Amino acid sequence: MTHFFIAFYRGTTPVLCIVGPRISLQYLGLAFYKPIFEKMEGSVLPAHSSAGLAGVCTGVTQAVTLVTPLEMLKVRQQTDMMNEAHQRKYHGLVNTASIVIRQEGGLMATVVRQSWGLLVKFSAYTEIKAFFEKTSNDTTQPLASWKYMVSGGLANVLVGVLNSPPDVVKTRMQDDGKLYRSTWHCIVSMAKNEGLSSFFRGSWLRVIRIAPGNVHFSKEETCRSWWFSFYRWGYSIQLL
Repeated sequence: MTHFFIAFYRGTTPVLCIVGPRISLQYLGLAFYKPIFEKMEGSVLPAHSSAGLAGVCTGVTQAVTLVTPLEMLKVRQQTDMMNEAHQRKYHGLVNTASIVIRQEGGLMATVVRQSWGLLVKFSAYTEIKAFFEKTSNDTTQPLASWKYMVSGGLANVLVGVLNSPPDVVKTRMQDDGKLYRSTWHCIVSMAKNEGLSSFFRGSWLRVIRIAPGNVHFSKEETCRSWWFSFYRWGYSIQLL
């Protein structure tokens, strides 16, 4: 029973290592890339596209710099649990990293998952938040925290469903089974042998995992509001 319970937490160390930096990089990317694309809207880019493009750029940045290596270590540790104790290959984060000396696949699948997922998340959040702002009784006042949370929660639900295919492919590619020669080979094999429904396996678990992340949006908006208030206060003091 103890072994059964511990099995649910196999690969937790890479997750703990990635959560904080990934969320930080996510909002840093939104703050950095979105203003760049906003300047191009209406001339080079279509309207309401800045958030989605910022998500794509942020997703690529996340995948290349952070997510792919740690996701691979997590998947390797978790899939290794299917072997008998004496046949297991990986024993802890450092041991797994030392065995996986070089990246063995999954970069492209992770880039697609991160960029597509953040495209959906940023676009959905921006549009839902804009709807709340337009229907607000006083458009000069910031939204209530619960409206930010609802916007973020609905955006995360969409991500959990729509981002399922690249997430499933990414996990298959990073498994140590080596059943697929490339990302495209994985996609074709899954569609041919298991059907299109295989790309959405575990979607409801993914929604349960990421939907509570709506609190991130509320806190980010609150901290941004505090920062701008502090900045304006400091600037007014300088003028006195």
